[in-house]
Amino acid sequence: MGSKHKNVSHRRYGASRPYHTRPTLPVVTVVCDDTRTAVAYFTELKREVKAKVTVNVKPAPRCGATSDDVRAHAVKLAKSREREETETNDSTWVLLDLETEGNRQAQAQQAQKSGAGKGVHVLLSKPCYEVWTLAHLIDTGEAFNNCAAVVDRIKTEWKKKFRTGFGSKKGQADYGKLMPLRDTAVQNAKRRSPERDPSWTEVFKVVEAIASLCSVT
Repeated sequence: MGSKHKNVSHRRYGASRPYHTRPTLPVVTVVCDDTRTAVAYFTELKREVKAKVTVNVKPAPRCGATSDDVRAHAVKLAKSREREETETNDSTWVLLDLETEGNRQAQAQQAQKSGAGKGVHVLLSKPCYEVWTLAHLIDTGEAFNNCAAVVDRIKTEWKKKFRTGFGSKKGQADYGKLMPLRDTAVQNAKRRSPERDPSWTEVFKVVEAIASLCSVT
């Protein structure tokens, strides 16, 4: 992480000479329940923190995957890392949308409970992940009818903030513009809760976890 490279005595061709070894970076695996939007954001974040943390970004196993499919995919990835020589601060996270349909909400909430016993952290967003994107731009816990309504609000606030359009496809937006606003998004998201607010997100928890690892020297 922040430690210096060590000189290690290595015997080769009968001679002993030092070589440099690079400290193993902690790995944070983020499994998304979509294949584009959250993937695009965390791929940008991965580039930002690559000197301190390895962020392993995984899309949903397929388009239309259920909450349990995504959770099971994450559990499989977590188990595969357990078989490797890993650091104790490696972690696996799952991002799930609650949307507005009752059956989707029940499935996501059950996946969160099931993941807790399988070594993965399941984070929920209501109605969708895009609430996390919006938290970079404005502090609001207002009600949204669906994800499309959240995206419409993002487009409005994005234009105000950056004087440029968000783009027609949310998975292709320039998420690099949001990187300097991560702390703001964390604080805005923390103010919201399922008990008080119609819209909220727990995505800030994995972003905080990554930031915490970056601060270790």
